[in-house]
Amino acid sequence: MKYQKKPVVIEAFQYDGNLRGTDGRYCVPKWAAEAYEKGTMHYGASKPGEPLRELFVDTLEGTHHVSVGDYVIQGVHGELYPCKPDIFEETYEPADGLDQYEHGTKLSAGLHEIVSAYTRIQDTNSLRDEDICVFEVVLREGKKFSNKALRDFLEQEGMTIVSVRDSRHAIVSSSKAEFGSLQRRVGNYRDNKKSNKKFQYIDDFKFPNPLDKLAPSIRDMLGK
Repeated sequence: MKYQKKPVVIEAFQYDGNLRGTDGRYCVPKWAAEAYEKGTMHYGASKPGEPLRELFVDTLEGTHHVSVGDYVIQGVHGELYPCKPDIFEETYEPADGLDQYEHGTKLSAGLHEIVSAYTRIQDTNSLRDEDICVFEVVLREGKKFSNKALRDFLEQEGMTIVSVRDSRHAIVSSSKAEFGSLQRRVGNYRDNKKSNKKFQYIDDFKFPNPLDKLAPSIRDMLGK
């Protein structure tokens, strides 16, 4: 007789090195904040005599260390356990009905619009090289640029953060070659080929505001 594992919906957050934001408020889910208040999740030293800076979580199998970038998962019975990001991304996907093809198509369209906008500007021969691949990245709800693992992902994909506007919006820059590679990788993500699943954390790519002082040629060209 054959059996199939039942689908399990879990809650999780990715640890970015802090449980609280700069305003002192928790920047993690309510259940995680409660776990910290109860001591189930706590800071400690990795070695005797070292500062209490490392995060630990008490699981059913004992106490485990949580590295920056790891996910902390709350199971179906409220149990907690850490999970490495590569394993998490291979095992879980958003339970909010995200359609990867539809989402990837949206991201590809955003990149195409950026190319089209720059092409129109280039026709005037006024665009400087430093502006050619300046664009905006918008994260999905619940994701923040304070997450180091997410920032590292952007860097790996050829996007250098120039300015963070708020928790979900940032201006990035990319070389022409890196931008082209980004378009191909987003296409692979859309078509469910071998790609980085962290693209699911990006909500959109946008052409920057013409008045943005980080893109002087665009500002001068379109902000008149």
